[in-house]
Amino acid sequence: MNIFSLTETEFFRKLTEGKKENLHIAYKDFVLQVSELCNKEPHKGCVISALLFVEVEISHLQTAAQRKEVNDALVSFINKALCFVRQTLSHYKEIDFRTVGEENMLDRLGLDWKANKTDLIELGYAFKVANCFGTKLSAKDIIGRLARIFKVDMTESYIYKKYSEMRMRGRNSRTYFMDTLIDGLNSFMSKQDQED
Repeated sequence: MNIFSLTETEFFRKLTEGKKENLHIAYKDFVLQVSELCNKEPHKGCVISALLFVEVEISHLQTAAQRKEVNDALVSFINKALCFVRQTLSHYKEIDFRTVGEENMLDRLGLDWKANKTDLIELGYAFKVANCFGTKLSAKDIIGRLARIFKVDMTESYIYKKYSEMRMRGRNSRTYFMDTLIDGLNSFMSKQDQED
């Protein structure tokens, strides 16, 4: 995250250059950028640093000597921005951010695998072969993560054993689960087409 991002905005540029054209629009965009930063940045410390930095920079624009050089509209927007940043910073510091543990997060998903473990392994290998998660993850990594998400206990040796069994299936199709998914989805869509 760039802690200088709020000083790289159109609004801040207009303030430093003393330009008042469309300052109200630039100010609204600045407010939205502050709000977006507070809502989307996962690291509270980075947000606070960015807000503190822009607060110092805006405060510097408001020195007595500079106030004489700029017009009233500019001074008004400097004051509004400074007040907004200070209020946001004050409220943001008070927000209690709790880290949610991986187990709690997975429990909240409420996804319990009801099919058999071999089906999950087949799905994981299909994801690997299709590079659904890029090329860096191994089939073992993908299946391990799927097992964690769907609350399925599975060891590495079990994964490889079941994959070996899948490879020994009949040559017509080794992917029973994938075939069932494909047939089921195609059938479902065909029925919907007939109903339309």
